[in-house]
Amino acid sequence: SDPQMQYHRYYRTPTQDMALGLQPSKEAVEAGTIDDTNPSHKNVINVKKGGHTVEIDPELHKARRQNDSSLGKLNVPLGRQEAMTFPTTCPHCRRDTETAMCTTDIPHFKEVIIMSLLCEQCGYRSNEIKAGGGVPKFGTKITLSVNEVADLAREVLKSDTAGVDIPQVELKLDEGGLDGLYTTVEGLIRRMHERLSGANPFGTGDAATKQHRSNDGGEFSGMNPNHARYVKFLSKLKDMADGKVLPFCIVINDPLSNSFVGPVPKIAAALALQAEREGDTVCYANYTDRNIFIEEYTRSHEQNDMLGLNDIKTENYLNDGNSSRSASQGTDIMADLPDRLQRLDPRGPDH
Repeated sequence: SDPQMQYHRYYRTPTQDMALGLQPSKEAVEAGTIDDTNPSHKNVINVKKGGHTVEIDPELHKARRQNDSSLGKLNVPLGRQEAMTFPTTCPHCRRDTETAMCTTDIPHFKEVIIMSLLCEQCGYRSNEIKAGGGVPKFGTKITLSVNEVADLAREVLKSDTAGVDIPQVELKLDEGGLDGLYTTVEGLIRRMHERLSGANPFGTGDAATKQHRSNDGGEFSGMNPNHARYVKFLSKLKDMADGKVLPFCIVINDPLSNSFVGPVPKIAAALALQAEREGDTVCYANYTDRNIFIEEYTRSHEQNDMLGLNDIKTENYLNDGNSSRSASQGTDIMADLPDRLQRLDPRGPDH
């Protein structure tokens, strides 16, 4: 550790929770204001401090337990959402480090596995999203119309099997061309810009501006026309992420239906608060996101072959090919898609 640096943990106030987008307690919502000196205005769900449990400040716990006997023990286990760690090797410096993994369920979507790696030796950071559960019968194609800057803040869960298409700049990222990630529309575009910029060795330094089109050893020639078009393409892609080029469409094609696009954060927060006040999710059923169009499709033989689904056999695999089977059972049957294609995903106000 650095002897010149001190590291302290502290409990956030309800006001700080709100600044981070975390909802305060039900008492604060009913009061219509936030009082940091009132222990009941602190949502205990937001008091997460290391370890594998949600730890409640002892003073806060003592004050709230007098009014709420349902809080139970001081440490509340997280169950399946518990973060687990396992040793691994840093792909950058090859030193020993740890990877944190958490399995969680997204309502009306599916089970996902979140993995995060942070090397304390070299600072390398990596975040990855993997889908869990069964293999869906159909693939999905999500078309999002980005008409305003607020659409850039939509949450995006892009799996490692999904492809991305932006017709306005003739960008087509093949399926599996980018790692799985959980980000926003802006973050997805910036990640693609970063990958495309780093993939061109002649896009930085002197090679980007000083080029020789011949071997005569004379003066530097102007920029190659192909490279000039590539630079213009990257510049427009960056302007899209900055909200300077609107509107445009972004298409996420996932043959395994493991990708998801959320609503505009302002609308999602308003619906979550309304659902909490009313005690039901009727408001979600009455809301339609007109900027998102989701369609199902049957995967082609080539897609199933790329995913290894054509030859998969998980039942009666010890029998020879001539054995008859009365019915397909177990995991041989593809899973039905959850009902998240026709209605908005209702989530809590702290999301």
